[in-house]
Amino acid sequence: MKDIFISMKKSLDLGESTVLATVTYSSGATPRGAGARMLVGRQGRLAGTVGGGAVEYRSIKYSQEVLREKQSRTHNFYLTKNDIEDIGMICGGDASVHFLYLDAGDPSLRQLVDVALEKIKDHSYAWLITDLSESDSLGLALYAPAEKNSNQDRDIFLGYPADHPVTRALLADAGQIYHQAEEIEVEGRRLFIEELVIPGFVYIFGGGHVGQALVPALAAVDFAPVVLDDREEFVNPALFPQAFDVRLTDLDKILETVTITDRDYVCVMTRGHTNDLEVQAQVLKTPARYIGVIGSKKKTKTVHDRLIGRGFTEEELARITAPIGLNIGGKTPAEIAVSITAQLIQHRSADYRQGN
Repeated sequence: MKDIFISMKKSLDLGESTVLATVTYSSGATPRGAGARMLVGRQGRLAGTVGGGAVEYRSIKYSQEVLREKQSRTHNFYLTKNDIEDIGMICGGDASVHFLYLDAGDPSLRQLVDVALEKIKDHSYAWLITDLSESDSLGLALYAPAEKNSNQDRDIFLGYPADHPVTRALLADAGQIYHQAEEIEVEGRRLFIEELVIPGFVYIFGGGHVGQALVPALAAVDFAPVVLDDREEFVNPALFPQAFDVRLTDLDKILETVTITDRDYVCVMTRGHTNDLEVQAQVLKTPARYIGVIGSKKKTKTVHDRLIGRGFTEEELARITAPIGLNIGGKTPAEIAVSITAQLIQHRSADYRQGN
């Protein structure tokens, strides 16, 4: 999403209108699910993707028609056997793609884009709302709730007129906005709602080989990894180009460097048992939504017993996942990174199903 909004801002600066193509429904073997987005300009695709192949090729063509007509629309794709072969699939599927015309002359759009980029940078809560109407569309809106311990002390809602029935209905019951790529109906209008950015950070304590393999794996699936280590050679940003941040940290005083919230994940993979123990003892006193620790079962048992000796209860230690990652038989740093990433995806998906 970041690349899409960066490209959108560049187009606005140039005075060029664009079209935001969004997959609002998919079934079968379509290449991308609901929520996939692509920004298209006069010359073609600018950022994002709706899956490549037949769907993307046709979506670019439809987007350019929308640019000429200045009229948003939805198109339903029914992939034929040849389409499926073109994109490397083995069975059919359908997809609905909405094409939203974004007028470069709309001042409210520029404000929305600026705030969206701020929210992406801060990795804080925000949702995009797309009116799927083909006539008299309200276009794009952004909602960001007020957050504790931040400079934002009130809800932000941009894009739709303040006195519009849809705006009033959404703000009267903001809970209906909290969706991940879903369609809802408000005041007779179909709205597609998607989280702009998945909030929360993954704090990785230890910048060694596994940490270096883990960062790109997490970044690829929209986590925000933050690497922390007490060794200067392992907090070199060049080792972690896809990290949200890299910080030199006293592992005995980690809470002087970070504030871990109930939306954050913790992965402990320092250079030894003692450091792992100290980090675990500190993160157990935070509301972290996930705490995972790398190591063998023997090491896990040793650290567990030492934490019990420090006064932690079995209930408290049950918050720790150790050894970290799904048991897929991985041995190399890259394989372990895949197993950890898969487990965090699993954990994140469970949170969404439970409405957290």
